[in-house]
Amino acid sequence: MKMKRNIFLMGVTFNLLFTSCNSKKTEDYTISKAVQTAVTYTQPTVRDFTDYIQLNGNTQFQKKLVLRASITGYIVSMNWKTGDHISNGTLFCSIKTKEQDALKGIDSRESSLKQFQKPLNVFSNASGIFTAVNYSDGDFINEGDVLATITDPSSLVLLVNVPYEYHQSVYVGRSCSVKFPDGKMTRSVIQEEVPTIDAVSQTQSFLIRFPGNQLLPENMNLIVYVPIKQKKNAFSLPLDAIQTNETQDEFWVMKLVNDSLAVKVPIIVGLQNDSLREIISGIGSADKIILKGAYGLSDSSIVKVQSEIE
Repeated sequence: MKMKRNIFLMGVTFNLLFTSCNSKKTEDYTISKAVQTAVTYTQPTVRDFTDYIQLNGNTQFQKKLVLRASITGYIVSMNWKTGDHISNGTLFCSIKTKEQDALKGIDSRESSLKQFQKPLNVFSNASGIFTAVNYSDGDFINEGDVLATITDPSSLVLLVNVPYEYHQSVYVGRSCSVKFPDGKMTRSVIQEEVPTIDAVSQTQSFLIRFPGNQLLPENMNLIVYVPIKQKKNAFSLPLDAIQTNETQDEFWVMKLVNDSLAVKVPIIVGLQNDSLREIISGIGSADKIILKGAYGLSDSSIVKVQSEIE
């Protein structure tokens, strides 16, 4: 009887242990399934890279001419306004002096005085656009007053202030790209330099001219990109696939192994553009690199590959 009782207890104990082991296996399996991180991956591509320095430029008109009054008097017959185009030699206005105005009261039969009653004509001395018209009909002016300012549209330049530390990369004849506020890009060439340096900012001014006499407003801020380094046929990865530390002196990616394991791989990076960065060493062309879901993963994490449409 005692032996049967022992056998019964051993059977119960075995069943409990078997059930416990099965429960533990099921629990472990559930946990391992739960910690899988959904990721997508990419592979290195071959691209050409160009490194630029970014400079600020400002549009200016180099040629501005002024119309001045040669006598004191009153303006008559002036119909110009700011923004109008005028050609060289065109009549701008007429000026009548105080003396001429006083002669109106003299008997018109005095023919010798008629020649002095004709107003003095003022003609434009340049072709261009009026950027300022300072007087109108009937205004009194003094000799030497500036009547208007004429700007020559063909004299438009982009003035770029370049720190002297870049003097080996920025010079006359250097190609560049100019970005407009609306995002449009145009290629140009640095054509002139000003042989002085600003005493405070230690920058030197360079001039860029626009092709085709492109008409732009003055004082427009533009961005100029000047290439300083170029590299062809370089391995590259999207910026989202590359991770770094707080000081950005260490870089790594999460490499996908057997479509289920994420392994941390240190890399050395090089040039970059808006979306890609050069990979100098650390990975091969056939490696699968986690693109989405890599942030925060520890080394040797279990992952699950999903498609972009999931």
